[in-house]
Amino acid sequence: MINQIIHGDCLDILMNEIYHPNKENDFNEESIDLTFTSPPYFNAREYSQYPTYEDYLKFLKKVFTWVWTVTKEGRFCVVNTSPVIEARQSRSHQSKRYPIPFDLNTIMQDIGWDFIDDIIWEKPEPSVKDRNAQFRNNRNPLTYKPNVVTEYIMVYRKKTDKLIDWNLKQYSKHQRTQDKVLGIKKDGFLIKEPDRTNIWKIPPKSSKLHPAIFPDELVERIIKYYSFRGDIVLDPFCGIGTTCRVAKSFLRNYIGIEQNYEYYCIAKNNLE
Repeated sequence: MINQIIHGDCLDILMNEIYHPNKENDFNEESIDLTFTSPPYFNAREYSQYPTYEDYLKFLKKVFTWVWTVTKEGRFCVVNTSPVIEARQSRSHQSKRYPIPFDLNTIMQDIGWDFIDDIIWEKPEPSVKDRNAQFRNNRNPLTYKPNVVTEYIMVYRKKTDKLIDWNLKQYSKHQRTQDKVLGIKKDGFLIKEPDRTNIWKIPPKSSKLHPAIFPDELVERIIKYYSFRGDIVLDPFCGIGTTCRVAKSFLRNYIGIEQNYEYYCIAKNNLE
């Protein structure tokens, strides 16, 4: 299973392939070092349709419960989400905005994940949908809608009474030194330090192959901040494989799961 893109439903794969208490395989409880993923947004794409919002949240709870099962004690799960607007049926209907990050946060803590940080991914305004046009034109109170230039990167740690030093001591001193997160240097001078705040300004990435993909820079930061070389990185909604490809480039092992066969084939080609 290591260093593979797997085609199938992530819930089925997590339950029956990656972890199965009565089956001999590479994995069981506490095998994954880091999960970084972005679940499909509720009814925002053709490939992410659910009967109700409650059904969508129940599905996410099942997935992240199994992710918790296969994650090592004290290790991290990082989830990219944002609220989603459901388009109105007509001008006589209202649109509805679903607070996915906030509902998911409650679910994650119920499962047994400790909430660690909320990182704000900020995009350039020209790259997002213009929701503010009506207000700019008429300036009427009650009609204000801001342009949404942010998404949430929610950081969770599998619940433990041990400090992070306990996790660090599982690596040799040489490896800890080798994988220290350094800034970018040029001609011997530091030109960029690691991020100091929870606001990350990163342009989005567009592709004809997939409507919603991670920019490499975003994945690089998560991989370098929350894992060591040789760790296993899981993405249960891997799309065209960006998380797995970047993990491989930074000498991490990876497991990607993708249900859409077209995206699965693209991901495998990208990794090969």
